[in-house]
Amino acid sequence: MLFRIFQYIGICLIIAFSAVSILLSTSERDLSSNSDKSFILTYASFFEDRFFDLRMKFTIDKKKKDDRMVLAAIDDHSLNKIGRWPWTRTKHAQLIDKLGTFGAKILAFDVFYSEPEVACNAESPDIVLSNSIKAFQSTPGRKVILPFSVDIKDSEKIDEENYFKEAPDQLLNFMLDTKQAQGANLQPNLVGRKVYPIPILANSDVGISHIEAEADSDGVFRHYPLVTNIDSIYFPSFALQTYQFYTSDKPTVEIPSPESALLRTKTGVSYLNYNGETKIRWLGGLDHFPVVSIFDIFNAKNSDPKMTEIFKDKIVFIASTAFGAHDLRNTPVDSALPGVVFHMNMVHMLLDGKYFVSENESTKYSWILLALGSITIIGTMLIGHAILDFVVVNAIIVGFLFLDTYYFIPRGYNLRLFFCLFSVVICYSWSTFLHFYQSNKEKKKIKGTFSRYLAPSIVNDLLKNPDKVRLGGEKKNITVFFSDVRDFTSISEKLTPEQLTLCLNKYMTMMTDTLFEHKGTLDKYIGDAMVAFWGAPVEVDNHPYWAIKGAIAMIERLPAINEEFKRDGFPIFKHGIGLNTGECSVGNMGSNQIFAYTALGDNMNLGARLESLCKFYGVQLNISEYTKNALPPELAKEFTMRTLDKVKVKGKENAVTIYEVLHPSHHLYSDKETLDLYEKSFAMYLKQNFSEASAILKTLHDKYPEDKSFDRMLTICLDFQEVPPPPGWDGTYTHKSK
Repeated sequence: MLFRIFQYIGICLIIAFSAVSILLSTSERDLSSNSDKSFILTYASFFEDRFFDLRMKFTIDKKKKDDRMVLAAIDDHSLNKIGRWPWTRTKHAQLIDKLGTFGAKILAFDVFYSEPEVACNAESPDIVLSNSIKAFQSTPGRKVILPFSVDIKDSEKIDEENYFKEAPDQLLNFMLDTKQAQGANLQPNLVGRKVYPIPILANSDVGISHIEAEADSDGVFRHYPLVTNIDSIYFPSFALQTYQFYTSDKPTVEIPSPESALLRTKTGVSYLNYNGETKIRWLGGLDHFPVVSIFDIFNAKNSDPKMTEIFKDKIVFIASTAFGAHDLRNTPVDSALPGVVFHMNMVHMLLDGKYFVSENESTKYSWILLALGSITIIGTMLIGHAILDFVVVNAIIVGFLFLDTYYFIPRGYNLRLFFCLFSVVICYSWSTFLHFYQSNKEKKKIKGTFSRYLAPSIVNDLLKNPDKVRLGGEKKNITVFFSDVRDFTSISEKLTPEQLTLCLNKYMTMMTDTLFEHKGTLDKYIGDAMVAFWGAPVEVDNHPYWAIKGAIAMIERLPAINEEFKRDGFPIFKHGIGLNTGECSVGNMGSNQIFAYTALGDNMNLGARLESLCKFYGVQLNISEYTKNALPPELAKEFTMRTLDKVKVKGKENAVTIYEVLHPSHHLYSDKETLDLYEKSFAMYLKQNFSEASAILKTLHDKYPEDKSFDRMLTICLDFQEVPPPPGWDGTYTHKSK
């Protein structure tokens, strides 16, 4: 219950945060000037704008060019050939003359003419330039446009040294028709004196328009000021005035309220913010417009047909693209785009009528997608299928991106898709995190249970693949392990309880660590005895092999433990190990409150009997024929064994052949000749050739008098020579005790 409460509270907070972020991103630019904005106001637009830029780039046609506009570039090549900037204005006049010869219609200078040019000759370069402008404009339809700059009017007091108190008279010729509600005005601005065209040029009947643009809070130029408010009179921007003169359109500004404004042109409606700005729908960068070096224009003949084809009836922007001119702007299409291309993209947008729809319309669809995405992922998560959750999340992301990129953006929608997808992804992540946390708690519980009797590597594998274990009893083929310390009672009598605990802990630690290293599962400790098995709860390939390997390692490591005991004056430990392979019932068994993972069955009992027989046969590792036969031939080669006996253990009706596995420290491990003779004698024993068997065993006993098996088998053969076994005897020895 608590899990669900946390899940739903988190989801509600995520959706609410996303909704607020969408709202902030739509109004951030109107809240205050960029310099005053804190991260709290700008974070939403930062992510939304960057994400929109990324999506918008996919819609740009890389091959498309707008040939209606040409950039006459003041490039590095021109500066190298003509001379350093600024050039004398007679050069500007020559350029106008040349472009007039080639048939240009509109000349838009992205160059400030704010100071008179001082010259020694009789005729002022400014007069020459003014005359060229007049000559160019004498042809109907032609126009030259010069720029000026504006700044926000932030107080009633005006610094008349830097700003005009009122709009200059020349600007009044370019007032836009305006329809506005009572008291509804856009951001008021002031005309800067320092870069306003000098009177001789301003009075040459040129177009004069503002050129300044302000970057977004992240330093990227996305918004273009189409109109500016000066003394409650609205004037066109550089791009809008260029469009007006080129098309003879008469745009109208409508301001129904202080929160909304629009510009109506014959190509459509452009919605404006409080600053008179609209967002640009980009055609592209410099490579999307024809560019001609000014040096090439000067060098071309007046009759050059190629130049005439390029410039005839076109809008020509004259501006710098030289790196040293520092007129480069960070834009969505290029991080170092010449400023003039910013204006050219706006003119392209006006000419083609590719306007953005209203913010209200874009916001409406943003809300719809936010709700649709959030409801879809929440509904999917309620089903409770992790793979389905993942598939649906990715389907929503891909679907929304596809829909936005190929439907909404081409139609002028500026969706706040980042926080729509943010809501979907974070809702999914939040629920996944909670499920992971809950699952982790369950895994820790499982780990706490299984780590008591499983190797860490097996526990980790079990946690990664929980389907490998089924709680409760199940039949499995396993190899069981029983070990016991010999004469533990006498050892206990020689030690204090503390010393006994210390010794037993050291011994059991070595045994358990070795067990885990060889993929074994600990069943239980019974005093000085240890019970384990291989093959459950996790499948272990060739578990008889790993059981024998583990048992041999335990035998080989025991001497090091005994050396410590000797140093401390403690008795040494000896142990016996029994292994058997077969089907057992394994699982968590016990009561509902307390249970243990264990194995039960006849094969477990046989394993216990084999361990107890180690003392009788004087061996450390005793295995059944079932374990031996379960070894693949290629793995069985690793081990050296000898046959111990064919026995019936207490409680078993069927006889089983048992084997001793020799460890590297065993005296017969490297004596293959002796081992072969022993196996030969055992075969004779089974055939009741007791005299021949005893002769061989006598030789072996003399060689290794400490070997209990040689001694036992020799004694049995000699006894059978005196008193033969009963009829039907098959070599089986029946043990009457455990």
